[in-house]
Amino acid sequence: MKRSGFILVLVLLTVLSCSKKNEMIEPVLKELDETIDNRQRFENEKQDRIARLKKDLQETNDIHKRTELYSSLFDQYKNYQYDSAFVYAKLLEKNALKEGSKIEYRAKSQVALLHCFKSVGFFNEAVDVIRAFDPKDVPSPICAEFYFLGAETWQNLSSFVSGTEALASKYDAEKLECYDKVLEYAAPDSYLYGYANLDKMLIENYSDSLAISARDAFIVMNDWDDHQKAVQYSILSEAYNKVQKYDEAVYYRALSAILDIRSCTHETTSAKVLAGHMYARGNIDRAYKYIQQAQYDAEFYNSRLRKAEISTILPIIENGRYNWLNNQRLLLFIILSVIAGLLALTVVLLLVLRSRNKVLAQTHADLAEKTDLLEKSNLSLTEAIAKLREANEIKDQYIIQSLYGNTAFVNEVNDAVNEAARDITLKRPDEARTTLYHIGIKKERARIAASFDTAFLKLFPNWLDEFNSLFPKESQIRLAEDGTMPMDVRIFALMRLGFDNAAEVAEYLNLSIDTVYVYKARLKGKALVDKEEFDSRIMAIPKP
Repeated sequence: MKRSGFILVLVLLTVLSCSKKNEMIEPVLKELDETIDNRQRFENEKQDRIARLKKDLQETNDIHKRTELYSSLFDQYKNYQYDSAFVYAKLLEKNALKEGSKIEYRAKSQVALLHCFKSVGFFNEAVDVIRAFDPKDVPSPICAEFYFLGAETWQNLSSFVSGTEALASKYDAEKLECYDKVLEYAAPDSYLYGYANLDKMLIENYSDSLAISARDAFIVMNDWDDHQKAVQYSILSEAYNKVQKYDEAVYYRALSAILDIRSCTHETTSAKVLAGHMYARGNIDRAYKYIQQAQYDAEFYNSRLRKAEISTILPIIENGRYNWLNNQRLLLFIILSVIAGLLALTVVLLLVLRSRNKVLAQTHADLAEKTDLLEKSNLSLTEAIAKLREANEIKDQYIIQSLYGNTAFVNEVNDAVNEAARDITLKRPDEARTTLYHIGIKKERARIAASFDTAFLKLFPNWLDEFNSLFPKESQIRLAEDGTMPMDVRIFALMRLGFDNAAEVAEYLNLSIDTVYVYKARLKGKALVDKEEFDSRIMAIPKP
């Protein structure tokens, strides 16, 4: 019951994840392409590991240590290069047969030889090794590995005689017996135990959905190495292919090929099978690239079996690529012909349009020149209108101030003259002189200055802030308590109104010309800006 519930959950998880995996086909193919392009980096790392082991082998004469190094070198070569793997398998066997060698050394040599014979299709030799194996006193992990290789051998034989029911059934029975031995000797949490248990379960209770869900869970729930994952992804891909879920089959086959390259596994079929998928999809370029990778693996490993398998599909893909290249050339010729025709038509149109463009260009130049002149005229007119408006406002303001000031002064003078006239009539000359003397000219000048300041600050309410921005904080100007400006500031206020003649300023303020220059020079000396720039900054103070 527990196993049935577990299988049901796995099936549901697989169904939910399929849609996401479909969207990942192109990225995983791109990753495979990059991995193929960079495969030399992984090869170099592999060669470095082998070189270190060979160096250790040269530096020792101890039989036990040399045997262990032969075993380690075989492990490095077993999926990498058959000839070298077989050499170290035979050396391992030679040392194992020497007197005093450990039983496990002989078992390791049998594991190594069985792997070699099974990988290249020497099935008679492989069966002889299986029959000669004695598990007595052999460590359990070695027994588990040997019987697992035995199961793979019987599986290969069953596939080889597919269609001959009697032989296939015999080999399948032998495979099940080997799996039972694996389950007997392997640790329950090991890769071999899980692999054998899963295959045995699928043999006894096979269904397409179980073959997918259980395999997927076996991969996801365990932390296997790259080669082990590559094997499982390859089997999972085949399960998807069987139920015609080709996107998933391509996805997992590509993952398997990537991990094969990263683990430097040349005894593999994933690249070859993936090339077939790409050819079926019409992706000839990738099909050719992957079959080339498969051929490289087969030649590097020197597997006659893989070379024979590749030789059946390679001509088909190469022929497809040849046809594809010819079609591309034909398409390119047609495109170039069309482009040439369009280019000729373009040249004719350009010649026709060229003459018209000259006329249009001249017309455009004339219009641009006139537009430029019009813009300049509009700008000048705008500036003139602004200045005229400012001047009119200043004029209006000062006319009003003058009317008020002059009226008051005239009334005051009139009263003083009448009083002086009475004093003269009454023959009081001293009183008349005193009255005329105190007529209030000085007071009138102060009033005129105050009136000017009031009108100016009304016209330029931002004057004080703008003026003070030209000075450091300690030299900034403040108005007097009655709201009037200092004399030196008033000089520049007049300048802002257009009094640029020092003589006119001096006459208006009842000062000497030299005094005007002194006031101006003193203020400029305190300013933050250059003296030459100061006047232009004053004239640039805007009227709101």
